[in-house]
Parts: sequence; C-alpha cells; structure tokens
Amino acid sequence: MMNKFNSSILAALLAASSVAHAKQAEFAPHHCQATESNAQYYRNFPAALTEAQARHARIAEVKAARAKQGAAAETNDASPYVTGVAGTPTYIIPVVFHVYGTVQNGHLVNDAVIMDALSKTNADFKGQTADFAYVDSEFAAVKDTLDIEFHLASLDPDGNPTTGIIYHPESSGAGNYSSSDVKRDHWDNYKYMNVYIQNDLYADGVTNNSGVAWYPDTAMSDEGLARVTYNGAYLGTNTDENFRSVLTHEFGHFLDLIHTFEGGCKRGANRRCSITGDDICDTPQQNGWQMNPGDGGVLNCLGETINWQNFMAYSDQYANYTQDQVDRMVNGLSSAARNTLWSPANLAATGVDN
Repeated sequence: MMNKFNSSILAALLAASSVAHAKQAEFAPHHCQATESNAQYYRNFPAALTEAQARHARIAEVKAARAKQGAAAETNDASPYVTGVAGTPTYIIPVVFHVYGTVQNGHLVNDAVIMDALSKTNADFKGQTADFAYVDSEFAAVKDTLDIEFHLASLDPDGNPTTGIIYHPESSGAGNYSSSDVKRDHWDNYKYMNVYIQNDLYADGVTNNSGVAWYPDTAMSDEGLARVTYNGAYLGTNTDENFRSVLTHEFGHFLDLIHTFEGGCKRGANRRCSITGDDICDTPQQNGWQMNPGDGGVLNCLGETINWQNFMAYSDQYANYTQDQVDRMVNGLSSAARNTLWSPANLAATGVDN
C-alpha cells in the first residue's frame, strides 16, 4: 500500500513538473492587447472617450490638408504636410526606454539591441524597407509613409546627459494600466515618449505577449501613464526580421491607430468605414486577426482582398501603412497629448534637435 501511495505521489509530481516546464509558444497567438486595454480605459473613463471623439472629428481637416498638398504639388508649390523639408523629418519624437531585466526569454536586451530596433522602426514608418516595394498591387495606390523619426533622448528631465536608455531591476506588469513601475519611473509624458521593456507584461507569468500601447489621451499624459510597453524578447535582432516590426505596430497605437481587424467583417459596414472597425476606409475589413496567405486566406467576408501586410494587422510580412492611417497619425500627433513632443522647444530640451 505504501509503495503504491508513494508511486502515486511520484506520478503526480512528475505530471505537475511536466506542465510547469511545458514549452511556451514562441509568441502568444493574440499577442497585442491594445484593443482590450483601450476599450477598458474608455469604459472606466468616459471623459477620455469624449476627448477621443473630439480628436477624431478633426481628421477631416488633415485630409483636406493632404488634398491641398496634392493640388499644390501640381503647381510646384511644395508643402511639408508629410514630406520633410531639406532632409529634416517633419516629426521628431524624443524617446526614453525603461528596461527591467537585461535577459528576457533568453535574449539579451542592451543598448545595441534597442538602437537597432528603433532604427528599423524608423525605416518602417518611412517606407525604407525592402517589403514596402512588395505590397499587394491592390494597395499600391494607397500605401503610404509618415516622415517621422523616433530619437533616443540625450538630455534627461533635469537637463543632464543621458543615453535615453535606463536600466532597472527585473520587474513585471507594465502592461497593466496602473503599473507601479510606470507611475514611479516615468519621465514627463509631454516631453518624452516612454517605452517600457519587460518580459512579463501583465505580471501573470506569461512571457510571450509582445506589447501593448494606449491611444493619445491627456489624462494619461497628466498622470505619467502614456506609454508603449514591449517585450524585450521581440526587440530588433532578438527576433526575426518580420516580427521585430511589432514594435512599429505598437508605436502606431501610440499615434492613434487601431488594429485593422477591429470589429471583424460585417456587411454594410463599408458605408460607415470611418466610424466602424479601425475607423479607416482604405483598410478593408478583416474577418478576424488570423488572416494571412498561409492561415485562412486574404479575402474578407465581402470577397475583398485585405491589406494583410499592414503594420496594424498580425502579419507574416509587415510592410506598410495606408494614406488614411497616415492622416490619422498626423491628427494624433497634433493632439494635446502628443503635440508637445515634437515642438522645437522640446526637441532642444531633450537634446534631439541636432
């Protein structure tokens, strides 16, 4: 009896050990929780939703500016709406990375990895990657770029020199709205774009979520809670060339972009494309997040080809933003929660003006 009892305990322990050491998937299937996090934020803070609605009402002005630029181009009257002047980006954003633990899922997170990741995200926004030339022909006329560069700050909030990369002891939970790490360690949200690098984003023991970010909101900036949270295992050379663009995806959320698969696909929604789904009319609706050539196809419920290569999808070949998405980001950059970041005075104050 004793031997049988001991054998049972041993079997149970071995089973538990097997579960505990089961190999975690390379990344979580639905790896960005921005949809859920922002929806919860708007439920908790209705004033934030009201602010967002007022912000979105101004997108029409941005579209009008684009049309004016197009007309001016025909008469050689250049405009700096999207394209930089004399090689200077239209928008420069000072960034500070807060890194919690330098080994994440076995990958080293150091200055070189972060600088590589930021450089490649800048290339994504500006259409300087090889994949930009291979966007499906259906979207050749609407794929677009934003002339923006994210630069590591070289002056800290006290005016002292900094690398723009701050290392902290290992921690978790910066993907949760009221993270104590974020509240304690943030730099002024009106001067710096704060990026938090952790392995366990939600302090739940899961280390294969990629990232999360919130849309522009002044209350979050006032509280020091505006941010991108990202898993260091997927930074730059720590992952493959395609998946490293998920950082670009999160930066898109920070500038007010929604997932292209938001709301699924519904007949009749095309007539209300500016206020349904991702609120973008030149990104066709998606049946769901899992739509790529190899796993479910690229035709939506209406038989339309989706822009599966879009940075705001979950893509096997990240490649582009669209014109309407660029307009929405330009509008987001003009919001009260973001417009101080790229002001000339702030670029000087954060040391990124040269």
